[in-house]
Amino acid sequence: MHILLFFVDGLGLGKNDPKINPIKNLDFQCLNSLLEDKFCIPTDAQLDVEGLPQSATGQTAILTGINAAKAVGRHINGFPTKTLKKLIKEHSILKRLKDKELKVTNANMYTKEYLARIWEYDNKINASATTLATSAAQIPFRLLEDMLKEKAVYQDITNELLIKRGFDVPLRTPHQAGKILAKLSAEYHFVLFEYFQTDLAGHSQDKNWCISVLRNLNDMLEGLMTNIDFKDSLLIFTSDHGNIEDISVSTHTNNKVPTVFKGRNADRIAIKIRSITDLASGIEVLLSGESDKIDI
Repeated sequence: MHILLFFVDGLGLGKNDPKINPIKNLDFQCLNSLLEDKFCIPTDAQLDVEGLPQSATGQTAILTGINAAKAVGRHINGFPTKTLKKLIKEHSILKRLKDKELKVTNANMYTKEYLARIWEYDNKINASATTLATSAAQIPFRLLEDMLKEKAVYQDITNELLIKRGFDVPLRTPHQAGKILAKLSAEYHFVLFEYFQTDLAGHSQDKNWCISVLRNLNDMLEGLMTNIDFKDSLLIFTSDHGNIEDISVSTHTNNKVPTVFKGRNADRIAIKIRSITDLASGIEVLLSGESDKIDI
């Protein structure tokens, strides 16, 4: 069995009002079909802690199964603190699965310049939860050469941001990126991919930017879902908190987030999910006993 965890930063379940919710654009058929799927579970990101859910604690909760906001007594935005780093280092789902001799990877491409700034784990500055989880599992980061070989996807999906920074790389269509992700998912027991442009755009309240990043997301999902083998694979699509679904405000929201299960064993895991803290254990249960199913 193969599991692809497609993590989208800042995407909640909002009102059916395209004036404030750019997700409700008629062009985004693939994205909206996922959000209307019978195995789309409205999932708690509040974690029984007052205040607006935030990225550092929400992502730590997804990746570890631990209520990070309760552990530190508040929601923490941005990047994980020392306490959250420790939780990720000891309990991340990537590390837990690798310790079970499962084949795991982070599909995001990283630049060598970025990694050079944060290479030593205990001294990481402004490293995301997914980056920390990859480091904790001691698995290779995917680099520019991997992306050029169609073995990684950059965080903006299309490589446009890399090109603007002067990198000599091809412009990629979202469909191509989705196909690459589908192929990677067939080669590993567990693949993680993060898309955070949604959160950046949501904070801006710039509807045109929001439409642009959502179009990339929608089209990438189309490319992914037409190429993934759902008979042997499970797509998990989720988020850490709301944001882009309500551009009438510049902050995160208290809306529940979607957790969508599509493919093998979707019904088995969907009934167990009520909070973002439920995901890691659900993934671990589904992949138990799978270490001999892929030639590592």
